[in-house]
This record gives sequence, C-alpha cells and structure tokens, in this order.
Amino acid sequence: MPVHDLGYRGWTGARMSHLMRPLVVARGGISLVWRRRWLRMMIIFSWLPILLFGVGIFMFEYSATEPGWGQVLGNLLAFQLQRPDLALSISADHAGSRHDVWATLILTFFRVPQLFAMVLLVGLIAPMLISYDLRSKAYLMYFSRPLSPTQYIIGKSAVLWFFLSTITAIPALILYLVGVFLSPDLSVIGETWDIPFRILGATVVLVVPTTALALCYSSFTSESRYATFSWFATWAMGFIAYSVLTYSGARMRGGPPQRPRGPRGRGRPRFEDFDAAQYENMASNMPPGLADIDRDKWRLLSPYETLGKVEGWVFGIDPTPGSVWPSIIMLIAITVGGLWIVRHRIMARLSV
Repeated sequence: MPVHDLGYRGWTGARMSHLMRPLVVARGGISLVWRRRWLRMMIIFSWLPILLFGVGIFMFEYSATEPGWGQVLGNLLAFQLQRPDLALSISADHAGSRHDVWATLILTFFRVPQLFAMVLLVGLIAPMLISYDLRSKAYLMYFSRPLSPTQYIIGKSAVLWFFLSTITAIPALILYLVGVFLSPDLSVIGETWDIPFRILGATVVLVVPTTALALCYSSFTSESRYATFSWFATWAMGFIAYSVLTYSGARMRGGPPQRPRGPRGRGRPRFEDFDAAQYENMASNMPPGLADIDRDKWRLLSPYETLGKVEGWVFGIDPTPGSVWPSIIMLIAITVGGLWIVRHRIMARLSV
C-alpha cells in the first residue's frame, strides 16, 4: 500500500519571472486599496484643480487677441506666484513667454494642490501596506513563496507609485495636452516639447522619496495609527520649523510683510500699472530684512520646501539662488536610508 508523503514537496511547474514577481504583490495591494470608496472619491477630487490651471493656460493663449485675459493672468503671476517678470514678458513677447508660463503653471499645480493631495493620500494608504502585514503576520505567506525581500519592497512601493501617478503625472500631462489643444496651431509642440519629460522627472522626484519615507514609518510598527501620525507630523513640523526659522528674524527686524499696493498707494495693484523699474522698486522698498531673506538656509528641515527646490530645478524655474544639490542629496539619502531600514526590519522578522 503506497504511503502519501505529507512533507514538503517542491514546485515542479513553471515559475514567474523574477522581474514580474513584484507585480503580483503590487496587484494585490492595489486591488485591496481600490475597494475603499473614500480613495476613489479622493482621486476624483484631486483632478479638479486641472480646471483652474486649464483656465490659466486658456487666458494665456487668448491674451494675444484679448488683452483683458492677459491682465488677469498678469495679476496672478505677479502677485500670487511672485513672477512679475513673467507677467511683463506676456505683453512684450507673447510667443517667447509661452514655455515659461506653461512650466510655471504646471509647477504650481505640482507644488500646491497635488502635493497636499499626495500627503493626504500617502498618509492614508502607506500605513496599511506593511503595518498590516506585520500585525497579521501576512508577510509569512509572502515569503513562503519564491519572493525576496527586495521584490516584496518593490511590490509594496509600486502600490504607492501607481496611486501617486494618478494624481500627479497623469493630470499634469492632461493639462499639457489641454494647452496644446487651446493653442492656435501645433507649432507650440516644438516650443514646449520638453515639458512632458519635465513632468515625468518631477513625478519621480515627488513619488520615490515620499514612498520610501512612508514605507519606513510603516515598517517600524504594527499599529498603523502610529505610522500615520509620524507621516503627518513630519510634514507639519518640518514646514513650521522652516517658516519660523526663515521668516521670524526678518519680521522682527523689518516688521510684518505688507501687501503690495498700486503706484499711487491706493487700491489693489494690477500688473499693467507697473513697469519693470517699478517692480524692482517694489522689491527694494520692502521692510528691512525681508528683501534679503535666505530661503535656502533652513530648507532641508522641510520636506515640502526640499521637494519644491528640486521640482523647480527640474522645470527650469528655480526662484532662489542657492544650490539645488543639498536638496537632491537629502532626497537621495531619504530614499536609500528609508528602503534600507524597511529591508532591515523585514529581514529581522524573518530571522526570528
């Protein structure tokens, strides 16, 4: 009578390629997270700013024939985005300023609405990626199969890469296409052909370090709420520390910053009321200590400002004179250090 072997039996079938194994982890994580209704609603709402920035591109393209649109956009660029030089160049050289205007609007799209959406989205998704596996010991099921810790980490990271790309790269590329369709002819592609590549580069700058940091926090604890708190605290405390250390001394020396006013000192300013010399006078007449603020000195304390420095460099729009390399090195260190910690934590669990 034959005896049935109840012990371990090796797999004799075909195995998936090593390069494809992280996709299995990513597919499971994406399908699990996508079931949550609040996530789908958040992604939908994160696309709404496309309408606002699409209107900005619309105003620029039609400002050549409708000066009123150019005045409205000039006010926005000069006093909200702090680019009076770009506002003046619209009327002086409309076609020549197209690349800079589009790049500025898309960079602002990355820096303001999409970055805040990223912080919220990652803070709600990332803790459940590794913390849940540690708490439920689901990682034992992953590694009972031919899956290495590196492949596991790549698969978990790909979950965040997927969702973050849906709120950064995809809407930004759509915004670029909107600008192309609103343009008078397709020759604008030759003037702005590099912007899609800059969008992809800025997406990598935003997605990779933040994913590594979020997974690092998630691997430290089996309680996801602690990882969530650490994530949001990093962004909030970093921004507060940067703002206090950068601006408090200047305000003590020169008083609170004042809202710019028109040439006669009355009413809200309009960019058409000023010429280039008057814009320089506005900057030079700022309260003492505000005109010469070093915005790069404490930048590395704030993830928001560090990312903004590198993203501005990617788009070719760096408003501060400081070198971008300290910010790049910081993001690389966060990425490498975060992924190393995640791998170390997983290996420690497997060696018990």
